[in-house]
Amino acid sequence: MKISKVNVSEIKIDPLLRPKTDPEWMRLAEGALKGEIPVYFAAVPLILCIPFDLDYRPDLHPHGQQAIRLFVEMANRQEFQNLIVYPRGKWFVISDNYIELFAALEGKPDFLPCFIMGVSNSDMVRDLQGPIDPKDLRKVFGFE
Repeated sequence: MKISKVNVSEIKIDPLLRPKTDPEWMRLAEGALKGEIPVYFAAVPLILCIPFDLDYRPDLHPHGQQAIRLFVEMANRQEFQNLIVYPRGKWFVISDNYIELFAALEGKPDFLPCFIMGVSNSDMVRDLQGPIDPKDLRKVFGFE
């Protein structure tokens, strides 16, 4: 089964399926795409990943539950999704990959494959690579 990515801002069916917009994520993403903010790839501990919108609960909606199940099934087949995060203190904020985060919370892996917007000094991150060439970031952000 092929899963196509949909920008969260395009989901207008049910307001319960749309999290709050994170202005910091938007600022960093724009800067990254312009080559002003470095982006790295790393394995980030699940315990350090936090959602921006703490009230957004796709797991409580039938469509959200279905999407989470699909990502859990993909992870069971070793088909992992990369999340886009940014560091805030010791935490890594997730603002655009809620479904993938909720799927990970079900499977409870130790680490998540993440693109990190900005510089992280966390000694808990593993296999840090980068920075990613800015010309490759359009694909990372799902524009190609």
